[in-house]
Amino acid sequence: MDVEDIIILFLSFWILLSAILVRGVDVFLTLVLIGLLITLEVSGVFLERGKKEQIKPIVYLLLFVFSIIVMKKIYEVLVK
Repeated sequence: MDVEDIIILFLSFWILLSAILVRGVDVFLTLVLIGLLITLEVSGVFLERGKKEQIKPIVYLLLFVFSIIVMKKIYEVLVK
């Protein structure tokens, strides 16, 4: 088992665990983003540059969704 297999296994476990334990989609997506960012930082030295570039669009998409979630929560607080 090489490093890329371990990375995929960890991310799969993280996403599955998050899906089982969390009820809200916004919290689930936030946890997926956190897990992906942690994995990229810890395993960054073991991944090839091309593999990192393939993962970056997913990170950018999740960051965009996260910013929408934060704006929605801020709006809810301001309306109350």
